[in-house]
Parts: sequence; structure tokens; C-alpha cells
Amino acid sequence: MFSVVIVLLCLNRPWPVCAATIEAWVVHGSIRVQPKDEPGPNRTAVIAAARNEYEPFQLVLRASGGNITGVKASVSDLISANGAGLGRSDITLYREHYVYVRRPSPRSDAEPGLYPDALIPFVNPLDGSDIPPRDHERDGKGAKYDGSPFDLWRGVNQPIWVDVYVPVDTRPGAYKGAVRVEARGVRPLEIPVELTVWDFTLPATPTVRSHFGEFGKVAAAHGIKANTEQFRQVELRYCQALADHRITPPIPRHLYPIVGSDGTIDPTSTHQALKDYITRLRVNAFQIHSPPFRDPTGADRDKALRFLRSTYRYLEENGWHQGAYIYILDEPNDKEAYERVRQLAALVHEADRRIHVLCTEQTKTSDPSWGVLDQAVDIWVPLWPLHDESTGQVRLAAGNQLWSYTALCQGKQPSPWWQIDFPVLNYRVPLWINWHYRMTGLLYWTTVCWQDCSDPWLDQPSFRGAYNGEGMLFYPGTQAGFDGHVSSIRLKNTREGMEDYEYLRLLADRSGQAAADQYVAKVARSWFDWESDPDRLLEVRRQIAQALTQAK
Repeated sequence: MFSVVIVLLCLNRPWPVCAATIEAWVVHGSIRVQPKDEPGPNRTAVIAAARNEYEPFQLVLRASGGNITGVKASVSDLISANGAGLGRSDITLYREHYVYVRRPSPRSDAEPGLYPDALIPFVNPLDGSDIPPRDHERDGKGAKYDGSPFDLWRGVNQPIWVDVYVPVDTRPGAYKGAVRVEARGVRPLEIPVELTVWDFTLPATPTVRSHFGEFGKVAAAHGIKANTEQFRQVELRYCQALADHRITPPIPRHLYPIVGSDGTIDPTSTHQALKDYITRLRVNAFQIHSPPFRDPTGADRDKALRFLRSTYRYLEENGWHQGAYIYILDEPNDKEAYERVRQLAALVHEADRRIHVLCTEQTKTSDPSWGVLDQAVDIWVPLWPLHDESTGQVRLAAGNQLWSYTALCQGKQPSPWWQIDFPVLNYRVPLWINWHYRMTGLLYWTTVCWQDCSDPWLDQPSFRGAYNGEGMLFYPGTQAGFDGHVSSIRLKNTREGMEDYEYLRLLADRSGQAAADQYVAKVARSWFDWESDPDRLLEVRRQIAQALTQAK
């Protein structure tokens, strides 16, 4: 550990002095650092990444012997031996904010307490400026929860999250730099950073398709009106954040073509903005919304067919048709719902058989009396614990797709549930399990479910009063002093899983499917059997990287 001595005058005792020290250590990004965890042994941040990849680490600071105020951190450029550089502009620092879990989620063996989750940027991500603290006496603006500077309290850990992005033109090799920590009256402290850049590049457009909901709830949380220009700017920031984490962002409603009274679409006024959005945010899947008519399978049937055909034709003309789908119905769970799926799917397929029908349902029917959906559904999205491998393989052989999704803590056996009081590795490992089952997409119902609490920054939102952090991977940036998103540690680990999947895809493309499968078997065997030690997962990731460099 690093130790910096600070001289503080003890109250009413000018001499002798009491000594305060800063302890600093480094951990990787797939574990949580609790407030009272003991210091770790690593004094250097040692990371590795491909080009066009983010790789994080956590720098943990702790004061002993007294409190320390005005702590700041900055990072240098990372320089290689031959003088090549990775600029500090590609490295982002966040202060980890602890939220309180009052009652553990169902089936969690965690304890109530503080959990690090929200990642508050050191500077305003909109313009790079410093964010002043909130001044309630003047205008109430600024940050209630700020990133930097911050104070260290004796015996309490304060982690800093460091995101390192490796640009596509970075030369492979070893790079070195440092994080510099300063505080009032303290000699600066430097923590070495060593980065290995591997000689391969992750694709610009994600391989995994995904659906993580829309951002309508963002308007109220930011105190703005929906469908205004101000809302659209904020919405775009959230969409950009998903794209930066290799998650398919939703297409904002105002970018869809106008629908005429006869059902056909007119993209004249929206086309250029939609094209720019799809290109810039690397959108790999296009959700066609259900026909916007009251009775699409009855009185409005002809209009619905024209809507679907003209929409698909438009997508095909622009090369956006490959990922086109309709989210037909959510979790059909009785005979009537199954019949509704079949009716709507028949309409879609009559319009154009190439439009894929997506349904959050498993490939094995829950009740044989409901019938089957085999001819209706093209993209099956089973809940993790309800996936049936044998019927799933049949649907894959028939040309269907398999995605996966999670919600609450369902299933007879534990799966990698997505609540804040389960291991953060749970947000990374599902992408490995997806690969095991040949699943090519991931669905989550929303990322902004803030409505069940007065302040998500203070108390962790518990969906339905029980599921901590369910449906919430962002925090509203208003409390951090800007109109935008604040990411979570859980979202970052979902990104890490998406990047892991790219490693597997690259290796399979170069050396065959079996080459990737042998590594996946070390990490993911089923939705009920996966590697729970993040260090072992990272070791397998390193092995895949080595195999990729040797396969060139």
C-alpha cells in the first residue's frame, strides 16, 4: 500500500501531533469495494485491452488516523517505449457513490448496507467543465453529489472508477502512465498504470443485438416536458450512453417516419436525422412498432398491411432490414395471449415474411393446451431460468433466433440475477452463457425505473418494494449537476460482457466455433452453472486474447 503522512494538529493539543495517512490500492472492475473492505495488495493498475475497447480498473483510497479533505485525482497520458501515446482524453475518472440497500432482494444472502454503484464523473461530460457544488442559498444549481474534489473519512473506502478507452489506431504494445492523487497539505501520490494493447480490434457495430427499453421516464426525472427539444437532447445522451456500452439504443419516437391515414409511411422529413442517428450510434437492430391502428387484425387490417410493407421496403432500401423486428407481445401467459401472438404474427408475416416477430417467451410451451408458437415467433426471448435447450436447438435449426432476458429473481434455481445486492459479475457472465446456448441477443425491460423511490441516489430503488436496482442501470444526472445520465457499475459490467462476446466472435471467425467454445466451457455451462470467481473469468479472457493474437 501507499502511505502519505499528513500532519494535523490535535484538538487542544498543539504537540505531539496526530498523523493521518492515505492508503491506496487497485482492483479490477468486476468486483464491488464495500466501505469497510480491507486494503488489497495491488499497488499498480495492470490492465489489457484490444483496440476499440474500454477497460476499467478501480483505485481505492482510504484515510487512517484522521479525515482528509480536498482530494483530487488526475491521470497522465499512457506512453509506450517507442514513444506512441494514448492520450488522457481517452481516460475518464468517476467517483463511486454508495447507495443504501435497506432490505436485501428476495433470495439474496447479502446484508443491508452501502453498495457502490453510481459513477459520478469528475467533470461535466457535456462540456468538460468543473461542476460546482449545489448552492441552496443562491440558485439551487450545481451538484448535490459531486465527483471531485471529495473528502476521505477515516477508515472508510472511497473507490475511483477509471475507464480507459483504446482508440482503433493505437499501436499494440505496452503503455505506462500514472494516476496522480492530491489533497490539502499532502505530498502528491502517484499510482502506476500499465496497459497492454493487444493486436486486434473490436468491431465498431456490436455483434450482440439488444433491447433495453426506452427513455420516456427520463423527462419527469429531469424536470422537463416530454417531446420537447430539451427532452430530445437529454434522451439522445442516454441513447448515446447505451451505444457506448455496446447496447443497442432505442430509436427515438420522433425519428420514425410519419404514418399516413392509409397506413403508408412518409420518411421525407425524418430520413436524414434517422440515418445520422443509426450511423453515429451504430444501431444494429430496428424495432418496428406494432401497426399504429386500433384494430390491425380487423377493421384496420389493410392499413396495417400497408404500414408493414412500406416500412420494411424503406428499411431494405437503406440497408437497415437485417435487424428489423416487431416486439409482438410481452410474456404471453395464457391461452388467449398465445392466440393473440399467433394472430398478430400472421398479419406481420403476411405483410412480409422477412419481418421478424420477437416475443419474450420460451421455446417450450408452458401449457400444451395453449398450442405452440413455432410458426409465429422468429426471435425467442426466454427468461434465463425458463430456457429449454432441446426445443431451443430445434428452433435454431429452423432458422429462428434466440435472445435471453432477466427480470426479478425468478426460477427454481439461482441464475445470474440482476439486482444490486448480487455479485456484480452477474452483469457480465450472462453474455458468456448466451454464447453457450447460441443466443445472439439480450433484452432488459428498462434502465430508468426510478419511480419507486423519492431519490435513487439516497436509497436504492426497490422495484415492487423488494427488488433492489431492478430495471435501473442509470441515475438521473440532475443530482450530479448536469442534464444527462450517470452510469452504474452494473452497466459497466454489462459492457464488459458485451466486449467478452466480441472476443469469442472474433476467435470463432478466425479459428472455428470449437475454438471459442472450449474457453466458454471454463466460464459458462448453463444458466445455473457459471464461474463465480471474476479473477478466473479474466484469466480466460486473457487466454482468448492470446489465442487471437496467435491466430492472425
